Amino acid sequence: MKYVNIYGNKREIGKKASRLIRLSGKVPCILYGKNINIPFSTSLESLKKIIYTSEIYVVILKIEDFDKSIKTIRKEIQFDPVNDKILHVDFYEIDQYKPILLEIPVKTVGRPIGVEKGGEFYSFIRKLKIKANLCDIPIHIEINISSLDIGDRIIVENLYNDKYTILAPPHTLIARVKNSRIVKNTQEEENKKEKEKEGKEK
Repeated sequence: MKYVNIYGNKREIGKKASRLIRLSGKVPCILYGKNINIPFSTSLESLKKIIYTSEIYVVILKIEDFDKSIKTIRKEIQFDPVNDKILHVDFYEIDQYKPILLEIPVKTVGRPIGVEKGGEFYSFIRKLKIKANLCDIPIHIEINISSLDIGDRIIVENLYNDKYTILAPPHTLIARVKNSRIVKNTQEEENKKEKEKEGKEK
């Protein structure tokens, strides 16, 4: 896991207070957990690294008037529907002894052998929600697709491991290689010619 430090200032709650924070160039945020709920604000610049990326960061929050730093995970982000500006960010305090629910990017590596034969590769899932302890959270879920032939597929059940649990139905389709239209037409033509040839021989 990668770590990043973010410094925050305590803030007032309410629409008016949030609007003033945004006008000052900062973003209203909140930290919550089992026994914690702290509204704070931080600079837009400090948030960019953890928002405009597919990577997962452990965020070390340092909020004014709090002696200790708090390990957190970025959770929900609220964007302006018109201009995509960041309106609000939620952070969740990490309990290192309890599993965390997170969406993790899916990364495929290799080139399917079925593509070399003229098939077409399809990838259906970009992220998967998992349940894992902090020390077991992967940067991404890597899937080697090199051995996929035409007609082969990968489902969630094929991705089983003992470090984290994927929270999706076992038969959820992740990737597959299908016959391309060209290959299919060529095969049909070859089969037709083969049948005609067999007919003549009889």
